[in-house]
Amino acid sequence: MSKRNAKSRFSKRRLERLTGELCSLVKDMCPEAEIEVQPGIEELDAWIEVIVPDNKEEEVHDALIERTHEIFMDEGYDIGVHVTERSEHEKFLAKQRVGKL
Repeated sequence: MSKRNAKSRFSKRRLERLTGELCSLVKDMCPEAEIEVQPGIEELDAWIEVIVPDNKEEEVHDALIERTHEIFMDEGYDIGVHVTERSEHEKFLAKQRVGKL
C-alpha cells in the first residue's frame, strides 16, 4: 500500500485544523504575514506559502519547521512550508512581469 493510499483514511477535517494551527502560529509571530494554504503536491498532504516582512523569515521558518515535524511524527500528516521575505517575493514577481522566468 502506498503512502498516499494509507493517508486517504486520515481526516480532512483534522488536516484543516492542523493547517489552521500553523497559520495561527505564523500570525501570532508576524501579524502582517501573508499566508496561502494549498492542497498537497506529490506526497505532501498540504502546502503552506508564507510571505513575511524582511528579517522575519528565519524566525518564522524555524518555528514552522519545528511544528510541522512534530505533526508528522505524532500524526503522520506531511505538511510542506515555504517562507519568503517580502523583498524577495517582490523581486520574483518583477522578474515574472518582464518575462525573465
